[in-house]
Amino acid sequence: MSYRDEFENIIESIKIGPNTPKEEVDRQFLPVIQFIRKNVPEQLYKFRGCAEYSIDAFEKDELWLSKAAFFNDLHDSLLFFDKNAILDSIEKMFSSGAVSPMIDAIKQMQFPNADLQKQATEMFSALDTKQLTEIVWQSVPGFSQWLDQCFAFAKDGIRERTKMVCLSESIKSPLMWAHYADNHKGFAIGYDFRNNEITQCSNCPNRSCTNIKLGTIYPMIYSDKRYDATRYGQWIVQQQINRIIGFPTEEFYDDSFLLTKAALHKSNDWSYENEWRIICSTPNLTVEQKDRYPIKKKPIAIYFGSQIPDFYRKMLMHIADEKGIPRYQMYVKDYSSKYELDYMPI
Repeated sequence: MSYRDEFENIIESIKIGPNTPKEEVDRQFLPVIQFIRKNVPEQLYKFRGCAEYSIDAFEKDELWLSKAAFFNDLHDSLLFFDKNAILDSIEKMFSSGAVSPMIDAIKQMQFPNADLQKQATEMFSALDTKQLTEIVWQSVPGFSQWLDQCFAFAKDGIRERTKMVCLSESIKSPLMWAHYADNHKGFAIGYDFRNNEITQCSNCPNRSCTNIKLGTIYPMIYSDKRYDATRYGQWIVQQQINRIIGFPTEEFYDDSFLLTKAALHKSNDWSYENEWRIICSTPNLTVEQKDRYPIKKKPIAIYFGSQIPDFYRKMLMHIADEKGIPRYQMYVKDYSSKYELDYMPI
């Protein structure tokens, strides 16, 4: 079992509800923190083209987080709902054997004032199985289409809300240099995350803070199937049905870690990236609502693409010298049988 498979088992065991005590949250996250400290590489790399904003971020010790909707993978952070399984569960919910207990529960509901309680009692007192079924299924002819709209909103929501920065273990990968460093004409920055304290901005009482602390860095999980959020989809449907029949609804799903789990799953097609991902949020809504925002992180090295223009190499070397970090030049090793690049200090 690879360390990424081990990590998947760890995060799948985590379930953080809206009212989970901090002590319990810390207990559930401890294996994650221990795993990351044990397995995070000596360096992780951010590949960049020589655009002005990339050079500026390097100079300012910034890593910029973006929402998944901006990423080049259309499936990134995209939830999967088994629609047929959800429709089947709805049919079972309103089978003849399941409706009678539902009616009894409705009749026993308590309302906030006496007048409302009286009206509800009178309305529900004559309610039978057939009537309740008709009330619900009056909305069902368009239910499948409603599911499509509802699930599209849920799936797009995570891609719009979750802010992330992507790094790689693979400094020698020709594909990484080709895809993310302007066909070897860019550069890569090395970072050391081994001794970072993993913090949660959500625990901070300062709601106006703009100094975002480092969120959590995780390895990506590669698979041939998207993250299955069918249980979450069933919960969404249940809340809608509760509204139709007058049952109380729940404001929050019982696993707030779901969105992070989904953001950490990616197709096997992308496994060459050997990605680690920082997922971050801030209680400052003004910042959090932006499409992108930076966190501070000092680099420990810079690597120049094998075809970087001399003008940019000199500019970046000057910045690296001011930071006092080592510089490396990537190149193709003539007498190596491997399809990988190498680097040497300059």
